[in-house]
Amino acid sequence: MIFVPFTGVDNHMHCVTFGAGLLLNETVESYKWVLQAFLKAHGTEPRLILSDQDPSMKQAIQQVFTTSRHRLCMWHIMKKLPTKIAGDLLQNTDVRACIHRLVWNVYIKPSTFESRWAALLEKFGLQDHQWLNEMYEIRDRWVPAYFRDIPMCCLMKTTSRSESSNAAFKVNSTSANTLVQWLLCYDARIDAQRYRQRVAHFKSSSIVFHGKSNLPIEEHAFAIYTHTVFHVVRKEILKGKFYCYISNQAAEDGTMVFSVTHEDNVFTVKFNNVDRTADCSCRGFTRMGYLCRHVFCVYRLQHVDTIPAQYISDRWRRDILPKRVFSVESRYGVDTQPQDVMRSEIIDVVSDCVDVIRNDVDSLSSLLEQLKLIKMNFLTKGSSQMPAQVPSEDVLEELIGHPRENEVVVNNPDVARNKGCGKHRRITGSSNQAAPKPPKAARLCRTCMKYVTGHDSRNYKKFTDPDSINQPPNPNDMGSSSAL
Repeated sequence: MIFVPFTGVDNHMHCVTFGAGLLLNETVESYKWVLQAFLKAHGTEPRLILSDQDPSMKQAIQQVFTTSRHRLCMWHIMKKLPTKIAGDLLQNTDVRACIHRLVWNVYIKPSTFESRWAALLEKFGLQDHQWLNEMYEIRDRWVPAYFRDIPMCCLMKTTSRSESSNAAFKVNSTSANTLVQWLLCYDARIDAQRYRQRVAHFKSSSIVFHGKSNLPIEEHAFAIYTHTVFHVVRKEILKGKFYCYISNQAAEDGTMVFSVTHEDNVFTVKFNNVDRTADCSCRGFTRMGYLCRHVFCVYRLQHVDTIPAQYISDRWRRDILPKRVFSVESRYGVDTQPQDVMRSEIIDVVSDCVDVIRNDVDSLSSLLEQLKLIKMNFLTKGSSQMPAQVPSEDVLEELIGHPRENEVVVNNPDVARNKGCGKHRRITGSSNQAAPKPPKAARLCRTCMKYVTGHDSRNYKKFTDPDSINQPPNPNDMGSSSAL
C-alpha cells in the first residue's frame, strides 16, 4: 500500500512525524480521506502545506484544508529547468544562474519579483516560452516572495524533509512486510524519533552557558531557546556585532529608523524605544521565527539586554513541551485517572524548577534540602498499601480502551503501485542524453592480431569474411602488437 507520512519540524529543528496513513491508490478520494483523518486527529488545520505538483493532492487539499496555504516544492520545479529550456540556452549558464538567483531570493517583494522576471525574459528572449509562462501563472504557489507574510514561511521551501522521512522509514520496512510487520517497523522508527528528541531535550536542559559575544542578550537567548536554536540565534548575534554596522540613522513619528549595512546590502530597521519593538526589512523573524542580525545590531547599540516577549516564538522554546510527553504513559496512551494526572503534574513542576535554576548552585542546594524534608515527612507518616496485582490482560485492555477479541481475521491489502514508479528500468534525464558517450577502446583480436572495436577472437567469424580466415596475419600488425 502507499505510505503517506505527515512530516514537520519540532522545537529542535528536527524532522517529526505528526501522523501517517496507508492508501490503496493516489486518487482525490483517497487523499481526501487521509486529510480528513488528519484533521479529525489534530483538531486544527495546518497553516502551511508543502507538497509536489500532484494534481490529485492539490484538489484534495483545497477541499479539506480550506484555510491552509498550499505551497509547491521549489526543488521539483527548478529541477525541470534543464529539460524545459533546450537548445543553445541550455548551455548558457547565465540563464540558469539568473533564474535561480531571482526565484530563491527571500528578501524581495512580489512587485519586485514580477518586474525582474519580466526583465529577465526580455533579456534572453523567453517571452513566449510556454513552461516559464505556466510557472509564472502559479507563482503565488512556489515563489518565496509571495509567502513573506506567513510566519515560518521559509522553514521549509522544498520537500527534502519529507523525502528524508520517507528514506528513514524505508530503512526499517520493505514492501514484502505484512501489515503487522510494517506496524512494528513504523513504531520502531517513531521510537527512534522520540529518542532523538529526548537526547536533544537533555542537551538543552543540562549544558551550561558559555558566552562568546559578551552581551547579556546572548545569555537570555540561551535561557529561552533550545540548544539547537540557540546556536543559530547566537550566530545571528555575533554577525550583528562583528559584520553589521549602522550607516544611517533618522527619526520618523517617534520611531528610530536605522540603515544597517551587511556585505554591501542595506537593510532598514525601525526601532521603538518605548516597547523595544523592531521591524527589519528582511523580515527575518516572520520567515524563521527568531530575530535577524540586523535587529541584534540595533539592540546592541540601544542597550537592549533581553529579547522582547513578542519576538520569542513558542516553537523554539526549550520548555514548550511538558515533561510528561517523554513518559511511557504518553507513548502508549493518556491515562485520565486523577492520581496519574497529579503524578505527571508533580514531575512537570519539579523538572521545571530544576531547569530554571540549573546554573545556580545555591538554589539547587536549597531545592534539594526542601525535597528531602518533604520526602521524610511522607515516609514518617507511612506509605499506603500496595494495590493488588492486576492481570496483564486487563491492563492491556484498559490501556487500549477495547476488550480483547478471541478471533481476529485480517486479510492482506491489495498491492498498489505509486505514481511515477516506472517500469523497473532507469530513466535517463536530459543531462545524460546530452552528454556524448566516450568511444570504446580498441582491443587486440588474437585471431587477426589487430586492435579493433567491432570483434574479438571469440566472434571473429561473425564480423569478417569467411574466405579471409585462413589468410596469414599482416607482419606489420604483428610487429606493432609485439612491440606494444
